[in-house]
Amino acid sequence: MKVQHKHINEINIDQIINDKNTIVLRKKRERMVFKNHGLVYKIWVQNWTQGDIAKYAFDSGYYDEINCPALECFFYDESGQRGYIMKEGKPLGSNWIEFCKLTSIDQRYNLMYTLLDNSKKAQGIYTDFYPTNMVMYKDKICLIDLDSFNSFSFIFKKKKMKYEKFDLDAWWKPHETITRDLSKFYCEYFEICLGKPLDFKIDNIESIDKMKKVLSSVK
Repeated sequence: MKVQHKHINEINIDQIINDKNTIVLRKKRERMVFKNHGLVYKIWVQNWTQGDIAKYAFDSGYYDEINCPALECFFYDESGQRGYIMKEGKPLGSNWIEFCKLTSIDQRYNLMYTLLDNSKKAQGIYTDFYPTNMVMYKDKICLIDLDSFNSFSFIFKKKKMKYEKFDLDAWWKPHETITRDLSKFYCEYFEICLGKPLDFKIDNIESIDKMKKVLSSVK
C-alpha cells in the first residue's frame, strides 16, 4: 500500500479566520481547539514544549492521505509552529466498541497498516491512540490529535529527540504516561477492533515488526 506524501500549505497565524461563527470545542492550558465554517483549528501557545511534534511527524512521512486525509495546513508565527487546520470529520465514539460499530474491518486494517508501516521511516509512532482522537473523513479513519506522536528513541530508550522539548520530570510524567498508553491502546485495538490479541508487550522496536506480523493474519 504505497501512498504519495500529500502537499500541505503553511500559513502565518495572522491569516486564521476568527469571527462570530467560531465555536470553541476545547480549551486547555497550552492549547485550544475551535471550529469555524467546517474547519477545525488546533492552536497552541508560543514555544509550547510539544509544538514541533506534529510538523515533524508530517515532514517525516508519518501522516499521509490514509491516516490523516483531513489535514489542511499548518500555521506559524515568529516563534515557530503554532498549530494546524483540519477539515471537519464525524466522531467515532468514546470507546472501542462504539468505534467498531462506526467503522469496517477494512478501514481498521488500513489505518493500522499505515501507522505501523510509516513508523519505520518516521522512527516513531502515534501514542495517544484512542477513538476520541480520531474522526471519519471521506470513508477513512483520520487521526486528529497530531502532537500525539513520539519517537522510538523516547518510547523505548527514554532519550528525547530535538522536537520533543518537554521536561522528563513534567507533572504529567511523560515517559510513564506515553509508554503505558502505547501498550494499552494498541493491545486493545488489536484485540477488539481486529480480533487478534497480542501476546507480547510493546516495549522495544522489535514489537513493531511483531505487530505487523500479527496484522498480516487479519486478511
